[in-house]
Formats: sequence, structure tokens, C-alpha cells
Amino acid sequence: MEQIVFAELEKQKIEFVRLVKARLNNHITDEELEFITENLTSCIINAVTILKERKSAHDKYFSDIILNSIDGIIGYDQDGKIFLWNKGAEKLFGYQRDEIRGRDFFSLMPERIKKKGDAKEITRILKEIGYISNYETEYITKAGDIRYISIAIFQIKSEQAKFIGNVSIVRDMTNERKLKDELREKENLALIGTVVSSIAHNLSNPLNIISGNADYLLLDRKEGDEGFDELKVIIQETTRITKSIRQILNFLRPLKLTKEKCHINDLISGILASSNYISDGKNIDFIQNLRQELPECFIDKEQIRDVLLNLLTNSVQAIKSKGKIIISTKTENINNTNFIKIEISDTGTGIKTEDINNIFIPFFSTKEYGKGTGLGLAFTDRVIKEHKGFIEVESKLNVGTSFKIFIPL
Repeated sequence: MEQIVFAELEKQKIEFVRLVKARLNNHITDEELEFITENLTSCIINAVTILKERKSAHDKYFSDIILNSIDGIIGYDQDGKIFLWNKGAEKLFGYQRDEIRGRDFFSLMPERIKKKGDAKEITRILKEIGYISNYETEYITKAGDIRYISIAIFQIKSEQAKFIGNVSIVRDMTNERKLKDELREKENLALIGTVVSSIAHNLSNPLNIISGNADYLLLDRKEGDEGFDELKVIIQETTRITKSIRQILNFLRPLKLTKEKCHINDLISGILASSNYISDGKNIDFIQNLRQELPECFIDKEQIRDVLLNLLTNSVQAIKSKGKIIISTKTENINNTNFIKIEISDTGTGIKTEDINNIFIPFFSTKEYGKGTGLGLAFTDRVIKEHKGFIEVESKLNVGTSFKIFIPL
């Protein structure tokens, strides 16, 4: 470009000299004309240099904005292949520029989202109106994590209005989505709490009266007498309803931890000492693989006991008549944090793949009617999170399920 400019300048100098001589004729010497021409040329070169530097600074300014933006800015060519991948995109998706250049951006979209039709919908909107604003969808990072993103895409055209590609601005909405879901869950729980509290208040007295009268009538009857079995069923069912209402009310109350030092192995051994009561009459072999000299941890002993009982009860209910439940403990270091890991595995019926992501949602249950409120695992998840820990689940239908609890030391 510079060579073209200076070549043109030389042509203009020759033309300038010709015009001045024609205008002034012999009233200016060649030396004076050369002096004027050289100084004018110098001024033009300086002006061009200043313009070039300003343009370079201007281009760098906008280039830095694009390349260093916190949001992902991604450019695609006419074939939809990535050629621009800024630092925001690198941080969001984990891929470096050289790793992603030339790939189709839709290749980072999960298959289930593609099947849902998000990729086709984005393409359709772009063809129809030429841009997309705040389209929310899901993408996969290099590490395999799912990120919720908001994407804006607009077409780039040449001066002749010819389509040359697309540019998208991608914003990570994962935390906002999580907060929104948590807020919605809290609002739902608050509403449920209000409704359930009202129902519980109205049901408690009638249930107590029914149960009390049934107990009174049983005093004059023994097994085999007329009405004995019916009265027993009435007592059992009213007790079940009362227990369910109490469980719901306890779940809806604020969770307060009373922590103390505890040996997890002792807690587990104490629970399994009454395994006959837990096994519900089934032929279940309880196997303990407890790591010796496990360090003490600081926990709410009673709430962790309830957590373990919940998981053991679920394992028992998942086993039809005969099976094994294995309880193991050990320490594990994850990202420079030491955890106590408690694993409870069973040889039960397992959990469907589509249900795995829902099992910790309050009132979601895979059990048959009357076998649970759907709060046991929700309570378990809540208690472990309050202890700054987390839970992992692995399950296979007709093989079994494994719950892994991680509690920081």
C-alpha cells in the first residue's frame, strides 16, 4: 500500500511542477520550485505518517476490545467454519484458538440439544432475519462440562452487500441459570410450606381422633376377631400419613447444623448394628469396607446419621428379596482439598438414566405409591451441601446403584 501511495505522489509532484511553471512562467526559478516541491512533499509524507499511525492505533484499539473481551466473540466464514476465536471464548469453552479454528461451532452443541432442534432453529432465524438476539441454549466445554449460554449472532456483508460470514457474541449464563433455578426452588418450597402447614394443621386433629379411636377399639379385640385387621390397617395408614406430614414439615424448616467431632466409621457401625431392623425382612448381606484410622471429621452427627439411614433404606427398598449392600469409607484428595468419601452400593433394581438428574428434586420419587414422599434424597443433598460437600451417583438398571458422599475434613 505504501509503495502505491509514494508512486502516486511522484506522479503528482511532476504534475505540480508543470502546473506551477505554466502559471508563473519565468517568474520562478528551478531552485525555488524545487524548494517548494520538496517541502510540500515532506508535509504530505508527514500527514500520511500521522494518519497511518492513528489508523494503526484505532485498529489496535478495536482489535484489543474484540480479542480481550470477557464475552466470547466468534467469527465464522461463509461455510460456518470458525476463523475468529477471542480470549473470552477460550476461557468459556476451554479451547485455544489453534484447536478450534476451522471447526463448525455447532460441533460444540450437545447431541440432545441438536435433536431438540436448537441448531436448526438458529440457522432458520439467521436466514430469515439476518440476526439472533439473546438465544439461550447449552454447549459443551473441552472438559466435558455443560454451560448455559446466551448467544447473539449477526451477519457480516461486504460493501457490495455480499454475505461473507457471521459474528457471534456468547455470554456464559450458567451461574445466572443456577441462581434462577435455586430462587424458583426456594419460592416453590415456600409456597409448598405454606400450603402443607395449613393442610397439616387441619389434618392433625382428625388423624389423631381416628387413630385414637382405632387404638381404643383394638383394646377389646385380639388377632382373629372381627374387625381386628381393619382396625390395624386404619392405625397403620393414619400413622403413615402423620409420618409423611411430619417429614414434609421437617424438610421445609430451615436447616441448622450442630457440628461436633465424629468418627464416621463408628457412626456407620452403629447404624448397621441394627441391620435386621433396616433390612425389612429381606435377605440382605451388609458388607463393611471401612478404612481403618480414618481421621475425625466435624459434622452434625444426627443429620449425617439421617442421611446414611435414608440411603441405606433406599438401597434396601431397591433390592427385591435378596442382595448385597456395600458400605465403604476412605479419604480422598480433590483439587487440594481432603474429603472423607462414603460410598453406599447396592445390587438393587437401579435408576433409569432419565431419572438420575431428578432424584434430588423435592417430591420427585421413583417408588410406587405410598412408599415415599420424594424428600429423602432432597434432604440428603441439602444436608451434604450444608456441610460444603457433594454427592455423586452411578446407577445401572437391574445391576445396582452407588451413592458417593464427599465431606470435607
